[in-house]
Amino acid sequence: MSKNRKEYKIGFMGVDISYSTETESLPSTDGRQQPLPIANEACSGSSSRCEEYGRSSSRGEEYGRSSSRGNNIQSQVIAFYKNEIPSQPNGDFIDNILNHWYGNYNKLDDFDTYIQWLFPSRERGKNSQAPLLTDEDVEIIKHCGFDQKAIRALEVMLDFYGMELKNNTINLAPNHRERLQVIKSHGKYYFVISRILSFLKELGEQKLMITWLKLLADLIQKNLLDGDAKISFNSYWIKYLDKNGFDEVKAYINEINRN
Repeated sequence: MSKNRKEYKIGFMGVDISYSTETESLPSTDGRQQPLPIANEACSGSSSRCEEYGRSSSRGEEYGRSSSRGNNIQSQVIAFYKNEIPSQPNGDFIDNILNHWYGNYNKLDDFDTYIQWLFPSRERGKNSQAPLLTDEDVEIIKHCGFDQKAIRALEVMLDFYGMELKNNTINLAPNHRERLQVIKSHGKYYFVISRILSFLKELGEQKLMITWLKLLADLIQKNLLDGDAKISFNSYWIKYLDKNGFDEVKAYINEINRN
């Protein structure tokens, strides 16, 4: 089956960035590339469906890897977001993570215990115990109120990176120099940005992605992030945007390149 493929190029700090309508891939912490399919458009959530997932599950309910309409097996992604099961291995419940891990950088640095649960994707990552994201999970998170937890999760991780979300704009936090020095020490921190962006894309949070990518472009231009960040930006981060978002960030990059 043939694919429709459109490609757009811009120059960012001496590198051509190609935007394509084809699926991009999510990098892995162990160096492998994992294809990340573009999600199908989510259907509008029904109130009855939300009520079903808003109820607490019985103690003996089984949690499946995925959920499809008409069955009684609840997705692990939704069970985790409902605070009914902890992340694995050796993780925690989402409400504890969101309410008590903020600013606890040593705890947050252990990504393998929670990050694939907090920001699930379609493909298996390093943590084999993390659930996979489905179309129905996306629909439920977007339309049944769980998206607020996703935004709170973003705020926790932005603080980890020395950034903050205020009035729908992402800016540097007061402790950004200290945090950015830590971030530059290991490529795993850039992988996590890719994972977060892929999840924000699933939820349709283009505006947040755009403001974050503009800030990241500034940091790379000012050498506050290193060459690995530049590679990640060119190869992965910007490509999670849709065409309109790509064009907006492209114009911004062209502007900072001129200055």
